[in-house]
Amino acid sequence: MGWAVLAAARPAVADELAVASAAEAEAVVVPPVLDVISWPQWVDRNFSFSYPPGFKEVQDLSYAAPPRPHQVAENPLKAEVRGEGGQQRINVVVKQTTAFKRTLLQVTGKQGAGAQAGDISQLGDPRQVANLLLPPGAVVASVSAASVAQPPKDTGTLLGTIQRDPVSYYSYDVLLPDGTRVQLAAAAQLGRLYVLAASAPAGQWQEAGPALKEAAASFRLRYKV
Repeated sequence: MGWAVLAAARPAVADELAVASAAEAEAVVVPPVLDVISWPQWVDRNFSFSYPPGFKEVQDLSYAAPPRPHQVAENPLKAEVRGEGGQQRINVVVKQTTAFKRTLLQVTGKQGAGAQAGDISQLGDPRQVANLLLPPGAVVASVSAASVAQPPKDTGTLLGTIQRDPVSYYSYDVLLPDGTRVQLAAAAQLGRLYVLAASAPAGQWQEAGPALKEAAASFRLRYKV
């Protein structure tokens, strides 16, 4: 099941979100050495990510478009690549932050007290955002957050070079009720929430998981002025 389907699900509430132990029942294996730098990339005007060799880009994303009579609504699915057989997928869904949580700032880029401008942290901490994103019954094996520095911007004016705020990324390792394992990476910008989901059946995760995790870790927003 792709995240494009999950994005329409009812958000989980705190007492429905089970947090799994960090220890897994899988046998301990040495992860392969992955040459991520040489991987192909999907580059959109708003985001980019790398994906494993052998994955194919899906050109027609219309299958995820809202059904009639809501066809005028924007298709939330902005990118998808699939491994051989189609069970391993990486996709990016983009939705207005107001679809998840209405805030005074709406994550639009205005500076708020204690929150970076236009950042996912305005929606809450990683566990609070998990409650907004995940469907009932999802089991979270791990949660993490990272702050990624942005390059300075030359304004070309008397202001000279200005420093940009770092961008926060929330990451989740999730097992869905249907047995799909998903590595999520989420970030926000200018009123929109961007979620990359790298997924595979749980039975394939020991082999496919390391590459899918690297793909999720490569996800970056392309900074707006």
